[in-house]
Amino acid sequence: MWRPVIICLLLVAAGASYAAKAPPETARCFREAGVRFSVDWRLLQAIAEVESGLNPSAIGLNKKNGRVLSEDLGMMQINSSWLPVLRPMGITREVLLGNACQNIHVGAWILAKNIAQNGVNWTSVGAYNAGFRNANESFRMRYARKVYARYIELTGN
Repeated sequence: MWRPVIICLLLVAAGASYAAKAPPETARCFREAGVRFSVDWRLLQAIAEVESGLNPSAIGLNKKNGRVLSEDLGMMQINSSWLPVLRPMGITREVLLGNACQNIHVGAWILAKNIAQNGVNWTSVGAYNAGFRNANESFRMRYARKVYARYIELTGN
């Protein structure tokens, strides 16, 4: 009788400790980026957890017909299509992969741009991963639901 209750309590405790797994330096970067771009830092962390599992050196390949179209780089999985825009700011592929804090700030900047374009809503969050094109609506909202679920865990709501 008590065994299932104890297992549930352990799972809840594991979830709470998972929320604190971001190293202190990374947690500071989420907070600073959130303040700088007026975005809840826990939402940024939720995105990073969904995107890369908080892996600062993650590289995702976007393929079509076996051909690599673009890469997603670092903890926030910044798409390489942003590189021409970021390059004049001194942000390169190497910076995105080698500087987790800079990667977080770029991710926050992209999310803030989405919010400025479309408002404070889950569509803007979903567009972080899938863009705003109508063809991506179901994919965008599936992604937003994953981020929302993690965000709820991080905020305790």
